[in-house]
Amino acid sequence: MSSAPLSDAERAALRETLAVERDAALRRLSSLERTFEQMVDAADLEPPDDEHDPEGTTAYERAQVTSLAAEARVRLAALDRALTEIDDQTYGTCQRCSHPIGLPRLQAMPETTRCVRCVTLP
Repeated sequence: MSSAPLSDAERAALRETLAVERDAALRRLSSLERTFEQMVDAADLEPPDDEHDPEGTTAYERAQVTSLAAEARVRLAALDRALTEIDDQTYGTCQRCSHPIGLPRLQAMPETTRCVRCVTLP
């Protein structure tokens, strides 16, 4: 665990990583929302047929897409939060123990708010 604050170059690189991750999360959310709309539109074209969907596959698929979209929204919000805080002196500081999160963890998960130690503690 590094005790040094992030350098300006490290912050700039992390800002770029956050922006790239945010764009990817936004594209994923948009794709999931389109998929859900297509599922609804397809269901509207055909009347429900429980005999040919005995396991509730359609409902399961809709629930799965809805769940994935919810996860994408949570990640997008975390990335947005991190982007607003990147120049703040608290970015890169664990919210639980107040120690630096460490550059390798921030590079892997730039939206994280906890260090490895605190994430693994019960």
